[in-house]
Amino acid sequence: MKRRDFVKSTLGAITASYIPFSRASDIPSEIACISRTGKIMALKRADVSDLAKSLQRKLLLSSTPHYHQERKLWNGLADDKRPALIAQCIDSDDVVNAVNFARTHDLLVSVRGGGHGISGKAVADGALLIDLSKMSNLSADPITMTTTAEAGVLLREMDVATQAHKMAVPAGVVSHTGIAGLTLGGGIGINMRSMGLSSDNLLSVQIVTADGKLRTANENENTDLFWAVRGGGGNFGIVTSFTFRMHKLDSEILSGVMVYSMADAKDMFNRYFDYSLDAPRELNMSAAMSLKPSGEPFLMAGFAYMGSPKEGEKVLKSYRKLGKPIADLIRPKTFLRQQTLLDAGNPHGTKYYIRGRTMDEYNPDLIDVMMEKWRHSPGRHNTMRLIRFGGAIDDLAPDATAWPHRGAKWDLELGGSWIDPALSTKNIKWGKDYWDALTPYVSDRFYINEMMDETQEEVAVSYGANYPRLVKIKNKYDPKNFFRLNGNIKPTV
Repeated sequence: MKRRDFVKSTLGAITASYIPFSRASDIPSEIACISRTGKIMALKRADVSDLAKSLQRKLLLSSTPHYHQERKLWNGLADDKRPALIAQCIDSDDVVNAVNFARTHDLLVSVRGGGHGISGKAVADGALLIDLSKMSNLSADPITMTTTAEAGVLLREMDVATQAHKMAVPAGVVSHTGIAGLTLGGGIGINMRSMGLSSDNLLSVQIVTADGKLRTANENENTDLFWAVRGGGGNFGIVTSFTFRMHKLDSEILSGVMVYSMADAKDMFNRYFDYSLDAPRELNMSAAMSLKPSGEPFLMAGFAYMGSPKEGEKVLKSYRKLGKPIADLIRPKTFLRQQTLLDAGNPHGTKYYIRGRTMDEYNPDLIDVMMEKWRHSPGRHNTMRLIRFGGAIDDLAPDATAWPHRGAKWDLELGGSWIDPALSTKNIKWGKDYWDALTPYVSDRFYINEMMDETQEEVAVSYGANYPRLVKIKNKYDPKNFFRLNGNIKPTV
């Protein structure tokens, strides 16, 4: 029997009834779990009881009401994963207690904020899941132009709080994304070219490290740790609170897409690349191939101008002269509206296979390969998206933070999505074959928040010259690789 199957069957056998934790005797005598080294082990009743008592909210087991709801992630490919315990935390003290418990008992640990991580590593079979989703305190101060958000805050919540003051923090493009994982990986979104990455606007964090200590990290305190969490992912601890710089942004922006037929796709892609190189930093640009419900492919060029709609119209005037779209859907709209437009196309529970790489140069042959492979797409919801980097992102030096992609011009992302589990093998194979064909045209680096099934070695390559420094910091704060279920930076001590 495979380890996963053994753990699942064992968990089901020994947690067959609801556990209220009102008495120690209500807890099963043993709970099967996995150690950090992959060893199957058993937690005793008294130990589980101690953990439950240390948490201010709940400790969930496999048969506890809402367990199955709470273990699920945005990516439905992770639906079969079953943690042994879910520690629902409401503040840093809970996180400290959960970390100390896991370290004492040598438990494998995963961490979930908003649960939007593509790879599904936020949940693992037999692990202790430290769940931050209930940590939702949020404040925005227009005087200091800062906002502080706990690790369970979602993007839509931060957008609403900051837009109340006609301000914004650069963040993602799907409003039900958690701000924690987004920021730790870097944080790209429609205002990154004018305001920088989410992590570029991070001023301070509260973080629980592997030794169970709550630390402050910023430009004055634990500066090495602060450098690492801005792009290094969840390798160095559990960030419980983020303080960001806010930027002024009026409630209304100019945004939308121009739609083209595939007959014009090659010409428009070429024009897009040329135009994007000289675009002002206020203009966020993307291009995507997608499929109509009928299965017919089409091309979209997306724009969002971080300034007045009037000025945006002036900027886009020259682009509109480059071709004749099927539809021009660029309109003034509220920033909050724009930030929710992709929600419907990225629902929770859908199965996603996503790959991405940065691009430093553009080879026109890339379009021919993309179009040829696209004809064989097995799904109606698959997309290929190209995002322009640059602007404010490149205002910082390549080693200013851990994020390694300063100077990259574009990010190319393949996104496969489907609902029926029976289609998983077919869609994943198509995605891998498609990506193999694109490899000659992209770099060997990927945005860590687009990580799917890349190896630890590929992670090391992707961080480039920043990787040795990240390893040094990992050795200092997490020498035993306590936080390993991520785009892992492996310690060397």
